[in-house]
Amino acid sequence: MITITAFGNLPLVKFRRGQVYSIALSHPGNVGVHATVSCLTPTWDMVKDYKARRISEAEYTAKYRKLMVQRWPAVKRWLDSLGDQDAYLCCWEKTGFCHRYLVAKLIKKFRPELEVRVS
Repeated sequence: MITITAFGNLPLVKFRRGQVYSIALSHPGNVGVHATVSCLTPTWDMVKDYKARRISEAEYTAKYRKLMVQRWPAVKRWLDSLGDQDAYLCCWEKTGFCHRYLVAKLIKKFRPELEVRVS
């Protein structure tokens, strides 16, 4: 199962099943992130503009989708590399809109056989 969540919502280490991957531009040093999936990270300008309310959720979504198209070769390689192993994909936002929901849709669309949970 692929669990997509916030770093702060991860279960305790002893209860985790699988590696932790960051889909954010940075990550907390105490989480034990295995790697960053850089092809899925938003740009810093997108994050700043959304947080400052210079762009809407719909605009952010459109920009993120465009970014995934630009990065498609790397995104496709990453999608193809997913096996049946458990993994956590993490970002910073604990609640509300976040690109992790867009990542979940991406995985569900191109790898529908995988079980994906978003929290």
